[in-house]
Amino acid sequence: MPGTLHEVIVKLVQDQPEIAANLIGLADGEEHGLRCSGAETRSCAVGSPGPVERRADGVVKLTFEGGFSRIVIVEVQNTWKQEKYYRLPGYMARAFEDYRLPVELLLIGGTDAVARRFRNGIDLGPGNRIAIRTLGPADFPSLTDPYNPPEPAIAILSAALGAADALHSPYEAELFASTLDEALGTIEPQRAADYTMYLLGLLKKDVGTLLETIMETKSQPYHSAYSDRLRKEGREEGREEGGVLEARKILLTLLDASPTPVESELREQVEQCSDLRQFEAWATEFATTGRLTMRDQ
Repeated sequence: MPGTLHEVIVKLVQDQPEIAANLIGLADGEEHGLRCSGAETRSCAVGSPGPVERRADGVVKLTFEGGFSRIVIVEVQNTWKQEKYYRLPGYMARAFEDYRLPVELLLIGGTDAVARRFRNGIDLGPGNRIAIRTLGPADFPSLTDPYNPPEPAIAILSAALGAADALHSPYEAELFASTLDEALGTIEPQRAADYTMYLLGLLKKDVGTLLETIMETKSQPYHSAYSDRLRKEGREEGREEGGVLEARKILLTLLDASPTPVESELREQVEQCSDLRQFEAWATEFATTGRLTMRDQ
C-alpha cells in the first residue's frame, strides 16, 4: 500500500483530533501546544455549496477549560496551487457560518517553499488579510534526540514530511528509526500498523529497512498487528491473482471455441491483462454480444 503525505496527515487528524492543538502550538513556537480539554472531528464539507462538494482535509473542534471552543481547519498542500489560495477563505467563512465559533486555518506544506508562500496569509483587499498558521518540514522537531523525543503524532508527521532526508550518518539513521518505533509503540496497535504501512512508502529506503529490522528484533504490540496486516494483504493479493488466472483461462477457452476469429491484438490484451474487473466486464460483454471489444490503452 503506497503511502502519501496527504494520507498520513488526514488519518492522523481523523484518529487523533487533539493533534490540531499540538500543531497550532508548534506553528506558534510553543513546545507542547494549546492545552485543551476536548477535541473532536467535524464534517469536512466546507466552502460554497454547488454541484461539486468541497471538502477540507480535516475539521476539528477544540474545547478549552471554561467552555471556550474554536474550529480548526487543517489543510495539506504538497505543491503550490493558485486555485487553493483563492478557495481557502471560503472554507473559513463557511465553517464560521455553520459552527458560529472562531475559526483558524492550519496549513501543512509538503515543502518549506509551499509553507512560506502561505505564511503571509491571504490578502482579500485593502486592510483585509486572513491569517494562516503554516508548518513546513523544517518546523517539525528532529527524531535524532533520544533525550527529548517529540509527541508521538508529531514524530510520525515529522517522519512523513521527510525528516529522514536530513540525516547525515548511519548513527543518526538508527536513532531516527528507534525514535519512530517508540512513537508508534505508544499508539493503538492497529492504527500504528496503518501508519507504518504508509510511512514505509515515504521513508528513505535505508531508514525504512532499519525500522523493519527493529520490528523483527524487538517486541511491541504494533509489530504483531503490522505482521498480521502483511499476511492478510498477502492472502488477499494471492486470492486476486488466482482469480485473474482463472478468469483469463475461462475467457480464452470461450474465445477459442467461438466461431468468430479473434484479433491477435485483442488476444494479446486478454493474455496480458491482470485486472479482474476488466475480465468481469469482458465476460459480461461476451455473454451479451458473443464478442469482445479491445479496451483503451
